[in-house]
Amino acid sequence: MNNAYEVLEERISEWGISNEEIIAVYIVGSRAREDKPFDEFSDLDVVVFSTNPDYYLQNDQWLLNIGKVWTSFMFRTAKGDPEKLVLFDQGAEVDFLFRHISDLDHIIKNGRIPEGFQRGVRMLLDKTGNGNQIISQTTTIPDTPLISEGAYLQVVNMYCFTSLYVAKQILRNDLWVAKQRDMDCKQLLLQMIEWHAKAVHGSEYDTWHAGKFMNEWADQDVVTDLKKSFGKYDPNHSWEALVVSLKLFKRLSSEVAAKYKYAYPDELFSHIQNWLGGQYDKHR
Repeated sequence: MNNAYEVLEERISEWGISNEEIIAVYIVGSRAREDKPFDEFSDLDVVVFSTNPDYYLQNDQWLLNIGKVWTSFMFRTAKGDPEKLVLFDQGAEVDFLFRHISDLDHIIKNGRIPEGFQRGVRMLLDKTGNGNQIISQTTTIPDTPLISEGAYLQVVNMYCFTSLYVAKQILRNDLWVAKQRDMDCKQLLLQMIEWHAKAVHGSEYDTWHAGKFMNEWADQDVVTDLKKSFGKYDPNHSWEALVVSLKLFKRLSSEVAAKYKYAYPDELFSHIQNWLGGQYDKHR
């Protein structure tokens, strides 16, 4: 599989060289970084600076120059940038992020390394002669916003509210809805796990993103509880997982509040736990 990606990189480079609208091409993500580098299942993340980016996002004909395509479609990154996701032969996945060449000029003038480039980047093509100016000589951890009491309380309130909603769907045996909303809870739980890790280990502690490598950076007792927090498509199992998740979130949020001297809504958690205990005994 890795050989398939090497071939794709060569073809992308050749395509860029022969296309006057393609000015610079970079490889980012796991296939460009040294810390926790790619494995056989890693996709290929490509950033392309072009004079005509919209064309390549909206058309597929150019992909034939690179390889046999199983499927492709437009998507948006977590930050809202449009990208082209392509599944090539042999199951090779490539994410193409197209940006206008003026963006590259602005980045160079600004002198700030783009966030997606901070963990590692390789230059595949550069027709400007200045493309290496946005490649850092050392990899850095992307900046993360400092936690505030307002943000902390918002996450706690949302988690408690959503947990109660999930509980009601489980009691209704409406498990599909329960599972959907439980993923909202899990996103909030992830935020609290990240905050807790930084509270314990320091603000510069690397928690990566989207839960990646959590088994390595999160405390092991957190990982142990997480193994019991994803329930099966079954009301009893889902309920048990919800209770474990709530206890974990409560503990972590309490320790985060203590660390930063935030107000801790202990009464809210008591209301939620009492409600859960009473309702489950009544309905089971």
